Amino acid sequence: MGHQLWTTLLKHNISPNQLYLLDCCRRKTKPGLIINEDAEFNICQAKGFIDPLTGTLTSKALVLLEDFETLLVKTKKKVASDVLGGDFLDYIKKYRELFPATRLPSGELARQSVQELKDKFIWFFKTYPEYSWTQVIDAAYYYVYKKTEDDFKFMSTSSYFIQKTDIKSKTVKSLLADYCQLLIDNADNLDNI
Repeated sequence: MGHQLWTTLLKHNISPNQLYLLDCCRRKTKPGLIINEDAEFNICQAKGFIDPLTGTLTSKALVLLEDFETLLVKTKKKVASDVLGGDFLDYIKKYRELFPATRLPSGELARQSVQELKDKFIWFFKTYPEYSWTQVIDAAYYYVYKKTEDDFKFMSTSSYFIQKTDIKSKTVKSLLADYCQLLIDNADNLDNI
């Protein structure tokens, strides 16, 4: 990502601090003390990114910010496909469909959005690269099957099954990883369903 960022900055003849200031102006937030706001503001005005009369962003600044946003979106998509594989959306949808389309006894919805699950799966596969999508789907299937036998009592949501942070200890836990390992250690569990 670094190279793409520098290329964008060079293309628009702007420093990272100036880009940050422009983004803060667009979002109407204060940059804080990490940059010299007055100095960067004056430089941005001199470069034609901020209108000297109104103090608002010029179309030149908006084009720059749009280029930068596009870079970030492309980078996020690349990270997702690098970590999850090219057909990750199909797997996420398949995983999501394993969970019932209802509320659990806890009151939580059993299924979460594909976007939320995607973010959790990026964390999961970065943390547990030894597991495959096939193992993930099998583990989720087995988990839901076992919880069905008990009327979904104490069942995790599709999101919490992948990753959940304990409020008190701040430790991160993955039931999905536990179930993947369970099926590796005892493969005949699936055969008994």
